[in-house]
Amino acid sequence: MTFQNLLKRAGIPVAYGVFKNAPKPPFIVYLAEGQKTIKADDTIYYKTNKYRIEYYFKSKNEEKEETIEKLLLDGGFLYEKSEDVYIESEDLYVIYYEV
Repeated sequence: MTFQNLLKRAGIPVAYGVFKNAPKPPFIVYLAEGQKTIKADDTIYYKTNKYRIEYYFKSKNEEKEETIEKLLLDGGFLYEKSEDVYIESEDLYVIYYEV
């Protein structure tokens, strides 16, 4: 399963990078942030892709956050979660997940 398909299981719109026509919140945007590797003896023994997930919303929905977090954990992804950040110019909140 692709990372995008995993996020789509949260039941809200998902896009890589940016929406061409942004939907009404809540929605998710995610970006690849490189790759983490473990190397030795001139080879790569382990690699994993790093992502930043941006969950945008108008009103707090802890159940939706729990759904996203459960999907990540069930998919084998550990994450760090930011605080709720208010974007005044958009009148939206965002939570960043570093995966």
